[in-house]
Amino acid sequence: MPPPCNGSPADVDLVEGSAGGEPSLDVALPHALLDLVAAGRRPPLLRCYRPHATVAFGRRDTFVPGFAAASAQSRRSAKSGTIYKIVDEASAPDSSSDDATPSDQDIAGRRREYARAFAISAAILVIAIVIALALRHRPAASAGIAALAALGIGTLLQFTASKGLPMFLWPPPHLWLGTFAANFMLAVMFAAVGGTMLRPGMRRVMGSIVIAEIAWWGVPALAGAAGLTLSIARQRMDVDWLVFVGTAVGAIAAPAAGWATASLAAALAERMLPGRT
Repeated sequence: MPPPCNGSPADVDLVEGSAGGEPSLDVALPHALLDLVAAGRRPPLLRCYRPHATVAFGRRDTFVPGFAAASAQSRRSAKSGTIYKIVDEASAPDSSSDDATPSDQDIAGRRREYARAFAISAAILVIAIVIALALRHRPAASAGIAALAALGIGTLLQFTASKGLPMFLWPPPHLWLGTFAANFMLAVMFAAVGGTMLRPGMRRVMGSIVIAEIAWWGVPALAGAAGLTLSIARQRMDVDWLVFVGTAVGAIAAPAAGWATASLAAALAERMLPGRT
């Protein structure tokens, strides 16, 4: 139990009341006051207020169909719709709140969604490979095997190597392009599929490297431009280092994995379909 406050009223300033009828001001005011106190420009203070009824939307919600209708409905319900920097789903808080992260139930649900998406993708690729083998089309079979192998790499990364901030690792499926697992998988997939179309040797090596690097740097840029990424306002310093290390490792590992996957897929296709096709 915390000790009682024995200081005189002069020791701590008391701030009461709301910042006005705009909920976003009530959200911004605590951060501004904290900055002032931390800088020594204000004495310690205690703020007490009753928040207005508020429906909070995250920035990603603005890209979801139906956002305009939901925002209009919140206004009709005498609640002000406020867009915070990070809110996983629209919520109606009862008190002042800071950045939100997905709950354990959200993460479990998203793991099921990802598993279903990976399974459907794998089934489609397997069917494509079977058709290519039945038609004895070796290039198509090689490309299908390479894509399936890259999908397996992405699945392993997503479900076994994902450690850290859950909001980054298990975002809503339509924001998955902004994750390390998605970027690495797509870079390997493009490099592997493209590599199967090139002759073995230095041409395949160089082609896989070029394709992988273009995908590694291009996919996040395109996803960011389309608003398909999730960011946080005040990330920790260790997150900065994690992003730096992950980017550097991926830029080196993706081309190597793409070339190896292409070579393996081509060898398997040649073994299953010997001779010229």
